[in-house]
Amino acid sequence: MTRSHSTPSVGIIGAGMSGMLMAIKLLQQGKRNFTIFERAKKVGGVWRENRYPGVACDVASFSYCYEFEPNTEWSRRFSGGAEIQAYFEGIAKKYQLDDYTQFETTVTAARFTDERWQIETSSGEQHNFDVLVDATGPLNEKFYPDIPGLENFQGTTLHTADWDDDYDLNGKRVGIIGSGSSGVQATWPIAQQATQLDVFIRTPQWVMPTPNTEYGPLAKQLKRKVPLLGWLTRKFYDWVGEQFGRAALADGWRRKLVAWACEHNLKQVKDAELREKLRPQEQAMCKRMIVSDSYYKALQQDNVSVERSAITQIEADGVRTADGELHPLDLLVLATGFRPNVWGVKDITGVDGAKLEDIWQDEGSRNYQSIAVPGLSNFFMLIGPNSPITNLSLIDIADIGVDYVLQCLDKIEAGEIKTMTPKKSAAEKFGSDLAGSFDDTIWVSGCSSWYFDGSTLPQTWPWAPSYYREKLKTPTLTDFHITS
Repeated sequence: MTRSHSTPSVGIIGAGMSGMLMAIKLLQQGKRNFTIFERAKKVGGVWRENRYPGVACDVASFSYCYEFEPNTEWSRRFSGGAEIQAYFEGIAKKYQLDDYTQFETTVTAARFTDERWQIETSSGEQHNFDVLVDATGPLNEKFYPDIPGLENFQGTTLHTADWDDDYDLNGKRVGIIGSGSSGVQATWPIAQQATQLDVFIRTPQWVMPTPNTEYGPLAKQLKRKVPLLGWLTRKFYDWVGEQFGRAALADGWRRKLVAWACEHNLKQVKDAELREKLRPQEQAMCKRMIVSDSYYKALQQDNVSVERSAITQIEADGVRTADGELHPLDLLVLATGFRPNVWGVKDITGVDGAKLEDIWQDEGSRNYQSIAVPGLSNFFMLIGPNSPITNLSLIDIADIGVDYVLQCLDKIEAGEIKTMTPKKSAAEKFGSDLAGSFDDTIWVSGCSSWYFDGSTLPQTWPWAPSYYREKLKTPTLTDFHITS
């Protein structure tokens, strides 16, 4: 790939939702000088990996699709993972993304040399690009709990992000560890098949009661015949997402409404003792909000037991808890999600030998506007640190980032810019603005959350979601060291 102002080459890491979006928008502009590197055999990202029973999006379906590729065939308000994966596979086929993708290829290292990115892959090949886009996202490495004896269990152990589609749940004694979104979603379908289900809950979470409305043939037909209806539906859910995002930022009617809805939902648990077992200690929205209309129903079934006693160890036959009881199991489900804020490529070296892992040690200047990193030239992250990653459509967030990158590419293509590197002072200003904006947010109200990731500040966006679009509307070139 030779350097040309007219055709800047782009390396895209990851063929999930955001990497696909980056590629498609390049194609829409007639830019074909790019390559996607995907470690798996097909596109899809988290929707390819997560195939556990009950997996679904907690964002309304009409918001969770590309705006230029609306889907009138969603079956439910919150569509299942297989349906979402099929949507992305269909989009990849339509835009022939396979022609631009190296599958089963992991980017192992990236170095900025002679004003270009040189990347190394698991196949032993090297590739050079003018611009590098990390589209791996913050959730791509499975998290396994550090529980003594986990390797000694003689039954079957399945992680929700590595599910065996052929495993038969019928008649099995099952235990679920984890009470986040994946654990909550998996509980109902497993409870319908298992002989016994033990749900191990260390920290209960609030659950938002949102009915998962089914869209029948008439609703689908209307949206096919009247595209405006689908567009209005999307805009409505976008507005709901904006209000939901604002509820986390400051006390007021939005936050009170969410708290009331969660408390009202908990009251459907009729047994007072069980209800108190399930009552969280922190405020609603302190962690990522869980959406389910079936969780509490499942926990009240006769074949389901809620265990709050801490797990002390895993034994050959099951789980031992602090009260001394052994819970015999055939299947242990690890609904423990992903290690947060771990992006796909760890070995990244920028200007003057600056390493990404070292840059990120400085919490006050670890990134610029969530999209770029000081010391790394022509390098962009989609859904990077401090993006609005709470209960919003990440497609919209990625779309904002992609449009920002495209503007930078236009300037490179026009010959105005050869390289652009965020100034440390600009990153420090962004870090200072972040630090001064969390005081009234729900995330610093006293709960532990994966949003923190060992940092003193949450890795979230402390402003209104709409402000993200405003901040990234146009690159501020004075915030960059520019060569031309």
